Amino acid sequence: MKYITLFLLVAVVCSCNNNEAFINHKLTFVKMGDCSAGEKAGSMLSNIAGERYVFESCLDANFDGTKYAVDRVGDSLVVSFPKTDGPKNAFTITLDIDAFPVYNFIVLDGKEAIPIRHVEK
Repeated sequence: MKYITLFLLVAVVCSCNNNEAFINHKLTFVKMGDCSAGEKAGSMLSNIAGERYVFESCLDANFDGTKYAVDRVGDSLVVSFPKTDGPKNAFTITLDIDAFPVYNFIVLDGKEAIPIRHVEK
């Protein structure tokens, strides 16, 4: 019984030490129409599960929400969407991101880097 308790204690302690880097993201979008109205300022909501960014972007009319990339570059996250010469539409993008280690800046679709200030959890 002593050995089983010791084994379970070691297993629990070893499983709690997971410090591997990760970026989890989920994107939803709404097609808004043509790109002539211009893009509005975005917003961010932060909570224990990560950050939610809501912003507008002018993307290819056939954008389906699967062809985008979220990459870590230094202490920044870079969110990029493919661009072609075809017809464009305005989209409202909602992007949920949870990442470790924390990032200090985010670049959304090639725009200016946005500084992020994280609160200790």
